[in-house]
Amino acid sequence: MLIELSVANFRSFRERVTLSLEAEPRISERDKAVDERNVAHAPDGDLLRVVGIYGANASGKSNLITALATLRTLVLNSAREGQMGDELPAAPFRLDAESLAAPCEIEVVFLHGGLQVRYGSAFTTKQIEREWLFVRPAGADEEERWFERTRDAFETGGVWVRDPGLEQKTRDEALHISAAAAWKHAQAQQILGWFKDSLQVLNGVEGSVDPGTTIQLLGDGTHRQTICALVRRLDFGIDDLQIKEHPARGLIQQAFRPGNGWVRVNKHLQRLVAIRQGIPFDLATDESAGTAKAVALAGPIVEALAHGGVLVVDEFDARLHTLLAKQLVELFQDPDTNPHDAQLVFTSHDTNLLTRTLLRRDQLWFVEKSHKTHASDLYSLAEFRLEDGKGVRNDAHYEKDYL
Repeated sequence: MLIELSVANFRSFRERVTLSLEAEPRISERDKAVDERNVAHAPDGDLLRVVGIYGANASGKSNLITALATLRTLVLNSAREGQMGDELPAAPFRLDAESLAAPCEIEVVFLHGGLQVRYGSAFTTKQIEREWLFVRPAGADEEERWFERTRDAFETGGVWVRDPGLEQKTRDEALHISAAAAWKHAQAQQILGWFKDSLQVLNGVEGSVDPGTTIQLLGDGTHRQTICALVRRLDFGIDDLQIKEHPARGLIQQAFRPGNGWVRVNKHLQRLVAIRQGIPFDLATDESAGTAKAVALAGPIVEALAHGGVLVVDEFDARLHTLLAKQLVELFQDPDTNPHDAQLVFTSHDTNLLTRTLLRRDQLWFVEKSHKTHASDLYSLAEFRLEDGKGVRNDAHYEKDYL
């Protein structure tokens, strides 16, 4: 489960901000059912199943999601030889000379395999400046350092198995966690596994979502029945889903070795087909953009719910009817559909989701850009203080007051 995401000097975020999924123990909602369905009981404190992030256009909401996606991509891909010599995706705050010359910094805290993990990196377009991994085992009071890196200098500890040869093989533009995992380092593979298998970040730009996960899960039979059941539940009149393959897919596959190259090409050679009363409808050409997005979301949602993963969606509500968006949020709140405490983090403009009957005050976060510095800030409704210095009451009209 995701506990925190911290970002500093990345795009519109100049100062360090932290999105926390820890449930605030000092608040409760008027409807106690809202508390019950939104809070997961973790060993060291309650965590939130759903967090919604709001803000005006150009406030910086998407930049927060992009930061997490950037760190995930670096963890999974930066050690590959194909990335050698490429610039790193650093994007420092550009309206301040000091920030422009400083590295971007992204850090996550999460639960994985009985461990609380704090991992992060600071990097420029040319190299990794710093990288750190601290872990607190279950039942321990303090976290232990597994490794800290400052450029090519390393300090290690805990159960981390140090390998000076691997440290030397880690390129300036590669994360050590990525390089070590590529060389089958056990602890590195364990940490990388969370980024690979438990974290999904979807970009909702223009309302579209890549249907690749849904196609993959339907194609290999994994969760096929659950995905189709979810699509039927969303009431599009779709009875079944099928995959339509490009006629030349088999021949094209022979030109690729197994691996990521084929995976990237393959997703363009398969299309989703919706079956209505036995008649096929191409999802990309025959269906509405909202239907196509909901079906594309079905795979990632089902996968997250099945394994207790973290699903992060930018522009979650784009092209979705507000009641449909609410229905998808409720899947993560229902213990019957979310028995493993999967989490949903989304950005949205849909104020119908910004209500005390759906989400707690600590689940509602806001990004606001300063008119003076043009830098983004981040805060939750639980932290917000009114003119009298008091917090927002649990009987307030969140939607109306936000607008």
